[in-house]
Amino acid sequence: MSNRRRDRQESNVFDSSGIVTSEMTDSAIFGGIADVDSGRQVAKPVSIFDIFPDPLQPRRAIPSPVRAYWDGRPSTTHTLFNAWFRMAVEERGADFKIEPFLVGLEEVPRPEKMGPIDAALIDLLEMAANIRSNGLTNPITVANTGTSYRLETGERRWLAYHILNTYFEDEQEKWSRIPARVVDGFSVWRQASENNARANLNAISKARQLAILLMDIYQRRSGEKFKSYEEIVGQGDCDRAFYAQVADGTVYPTPQGMGEAVMTAGGFKTSSMMREHRSLLDLPDEVWRVADDLNWTQGRIRQLMRQSEGDDKNLISLALKQASTDGYIVGISQPPAPPVISQEPEIVDDSPFSPYTFARFHKVFTRVKAIGQGTRRASDMDIWEIQKMREWLTEVEKIARINMKK
Repeated sequence: MSNRRRDRQESNVFDSSGIVTSEMTDSAIFGGIADVDSGRQVAKPVSIFDIFPDPLQPRRAIPSPVRAYWDGRPSTTHTLFNAWFRMAVEERGADFKIEPFLVGLEEVPRPEKMGPIDAALIDLLEMAANIRSNGLTNPITVANTGTSYRLETGERRWLAYHILNTYFEDEQEKWSRIPARVVDGFSVWRQASENNARANLNAISKARQLAILLMDIYQRRSGEKFKSYEEIVGQGDCDRAFYAQVADGTVYPTPQGMGEAVMTAGGFKTSSMMREHRSLLDLPDEVWRVADDLNWTQGRIRQLMRQSEGDDKNLISLALKQASTDGYIVGISQPPAPPVISQEPEIVDDSPFSPYTFARFHKVFTRVKAIGQGTRRASDMDIWEIQKMREWLTEVEKIARINMKK
């Protein structure tokens, strides 16, 4: 046994001689059940522009190809919605209007078969229409960070308010503030409880949830240091690597006495289900993305893994083929053309020798260097940028050859 693991076992503050109750596990983590909700307050209106989404949220409201075009700031949600709509149109293969869904006067028929980007957008539009007609019956929960708020639960409801604020200009004041329960401290356990109280998480979301809970336990238990989300995941990157920090169950086993608490919070009926979902943290990024966006079950992923016979390249091929069959045709192999952000877009000098072009490809070179050194895993966005660099080099070569003839 390694010294690292021996030290952990010897300092297990959760060990209660084999007698463990839910009150004990809650007390071990939070210092008592009452402390968990001591910061909870009656819902009050909070500006939607003062609330920042939680990048670690296990339940993803925004499909991964769309997230690549958003920096996560509440002031730039119009960029997100613009990209989302354009990608939904591309996925559907036909233009459509969002007004019928938002006005909600009558049920709008959906296409017989919809891709994940299109379906997720329509679901959000219908939620926004319902809120506009009936009000928000379930306030969101946010943690006060001092200068702003961190969204703990209710990302889709918060996004729906942004849609209403953006689309109905004469109602902007009404939709600029959202009913929110404000808590003093962010709790991944309270977040997990909310996630499991609502619609079931898909397999990838459950794997994220499990990883976050384990990280929280080890951070509280022994001061374990994990890399931050921002250190590992850049805009447009797959997020799997962050959660995979606790993929190895021999290094980060579920601490003695904590199994029941983690299973309950994570929504796992058995310990074997919990182990199976932890194994998903080692999936190839491409499989992780499509499985999440298409809400695949753990059983469906496991079936593909059996068919791949342990070969990651084969697994990726099988997953992408299945994703295409399921209607996932946009944003898998490479992102679409960047969307128009506003009616008066900023004019950028992207000529071959402009400062913008050099700065862009310097960033690409930095990423490629990290990939070569093994400190970064390549993403679809990286491949796309490399392809663009290759096109740029070809253009520069042509200019150089013309220059030689002068």
